[in-house]
Amino acid sequence: MSKKRFISILSDYGFKVTFGNTTSTLFLRTTIQALIKSEVPIASVEFDRSEITGFTIANRGGVFDVSCIDDNGDNYIIDMQLDELKKFIKRSTFYAANRYGSITHKGDFLFEKLKKIYMISFLNGVVFPDSSELHHIGKLRNQHGELMGDEITQVMFELGKWNKPVEEITTNLDKLIYVMKVTHTLKETDTFNPPEFWSEEWIQEAIKELDLRNMTPMEREYAERQIVKAVMYNTSMKEREEAMRERDELKEKLTTSIINFLTMGIPPQQVADAVNISLEEVLKIKNEHEAS
Repeated sequence: MSKKRFISILSDYGFKVTFGNTTSTLFLRTTIQALIKSEVPIASVEFDRSEITGFTIANRGGVFDVSCIDDNGDNYIIDMQLDELKKFIKRSTFYAANRYGSITHKGDFLFEKLKKIYMISFLNGVVFPDSSELHHIGKLRNQHGELMGDEITQVMFELGKWNKPVEEITTNLDKLIYVMKVTHTLKETDTFNPPEFWSEEWIQEAIKELDLRNMTPMEREYAERQIVKAVMYNTSMKEREEAMRERDELKEKLTTSIINFLTMGIPPQQVADAVNISLEEVLKIKNEHEAS
């Protein structure tokens, strides 16, 4: 840590002091505008205190988020998903639907007065490997692609697909992702010639919060503890994933063996006794194999 110059936005602490900066929201507002592809700047946002549950990754599958409302009353949930990407769509859909349901119970329940929900997710990896797209914006549409409702908008960005040279960076979204993916790799000893956009006010707002040199000894100690915690969490996640892969491989081998035994004409009960599982499980595997 002593050689690092900046803290990563992909850490719990980095996310909190940039996206969750309650003192100045320029970085947050500019980010939201870029991600939802709005031509109209977001004038102001107010943090929804009831939804800021601690900016923590504990028991959340590597997730931290912040919730805010703009001056038009539209709701934004900005979400950082570090792992368990296979489950994030269901989880983010639940988040957005839960927020939508909560606002219908406020006020006089007139549907024309309902505000929009934007569920914005940064994904530290690749979710759609067969697609070259990395910035996804989804709304409810019919089978012909016609819009049926824009009350809930899902916005997803796959960080694992972004690899743009600095000289090709022109949009605010690319500037944001550059800061998210590159800043924390810089060391105190590096000779760094920052790109021109580095000096833009909204970028500097985030950089200032991430710079270890601007922190008091107590702030720096806290930041380092949070990063160590995140590293330990990610390590344990990899160990669990490896254990799950081994379990799945063993299950696949067992299934193959059972199918082979059954194909040889060995009665299901004898197969169950031989591999030490229930007859019901053997029959289930047999039926699934015959149906495939």
